[in-house]
Amino acid sequence: MKVRRLLFLAFGHMTSDLYPGMLSPLLPLLLQRYGLSMAMAGVLIMVLQVFSNLSQPIVGFINDNKPMKSFLWLGLLVSAVPFCCLFYLNGIEMIILALAVSGIGVGMYHPVAVVAAGKIAQEKRSGITMALFSSGGSFGFMIAPLFVVVIVKILGEPFMPLVIIPALIMTVLFLSDSDIVVATRNHTSVREWFAALAEERRELFILWLVATFRAIVSMNVGAFLPILAIARGASYVTSAYFLSGSLLAAMIGMILGGHLSDIHGRRKIMAITLLISSPLLFIFLFTGGVVSTVALLLGMGALSSTIPVNIFLAQRAAPKHASIASSFVMGMPFAVAALVAPMFGALADRIGIETAMYVMVAIPLFGGLAVFFLRQE
Repeated sequence: MKVRRLLFLAFGHMTSDLYPGMLSPLLPLLLQRYGLSMAMAGVLIMVLQVFSNLSQPIVGFINDNKPMKSFLWLGLLVSAVPFCCLFYLNGIEMIILALAVSGIGVGMYHPVAVVAAGKIAQEKRSGITMALFSSGGSFGFMIAPLFVVVIVKILGEPFMPLVIIPALIMTVLFLSDSDIVVATRNHTSVREWFAALAEERRELFILWLVATFRAIVSMNVGAFLPILAIARGASYVTSAYFLSGSLLAAMIGMILGGHLSDIHGRRKIMAITLLISSPLLFIFLFTGGVVSTVALLLGMGALSSTIPVNIFLAQRAAPKHASIASSFVMGMPFAVAALVAPMFGALADRIGIETAMYVMVAIPLFGGLAVFFLRQE
């Protein structure tokens, strides 16, 4: 029963992240259709991610006080519908509005589902349990470019509304399972909530800092990777495959990172993987061919391996407020990363996408150093 429930949550995570994962492979098409700059591409990324991740603490607070299982399926539908309409909208303003609504839907699912997954986890196997849940999201991002290629390039843009089908399937599954525990009712006031989190503010701040450094790189490298691939001479379809491969590596990295952290210690694995991800991504940019591709896959895998460990440590630091603690290290870092996206796009417009990437991939080194300031193992 626990395995089935974890699979439900992981597949729901896959579906939830499928929709924001579609934006990156759609960016070259949107840039071409509307004549947008890379800075404006960064704005689109920012809108989706800011609304997604800033809504998570609010949803987490609501769920900690009044468990809301309905957020699981409702969030999936809200995130899916705007993408069904994306090619029927008039003007960039309507696209921005649609992405904002979709982001809120994504933000509704994550803090509720991650606590439900945390309640399934056992202490000795917590790393791998959270890794399996987290990898569901990575799988969603991984298949999103392939999903876009099938819909847009094979079936055609008029078939874009078909993207709602995964959300509908998961909605039926969640409505059929009445036993999922999404939180323990705490009846905590806002003042009590802040006081409880303040007790572990140092630990939570460091965990947030580590997650933020990682999120800035993973979001912006992933989002602009198709544009970089096309600039290097790849076709649109090849760029989508390239992005999917890097996201598959990220998913594998999550699972391995969670498993290794159960065996070798959480801080050690977090520090090592963050510190080696920068050199690997530098090799990806500096070389070409097979060496470059392998370095990208290893670098993205190492970068993503910290995600499940980070979430578990945050939940353990504030166990009575697991929803909000999870969103603090899972959602808020991506909100900051989203604010960086337009600046990164503007930098790419000025100095070129490849040169701008060299600046970006140095950032994980700071996250690796921050890990050494954590107290808990």
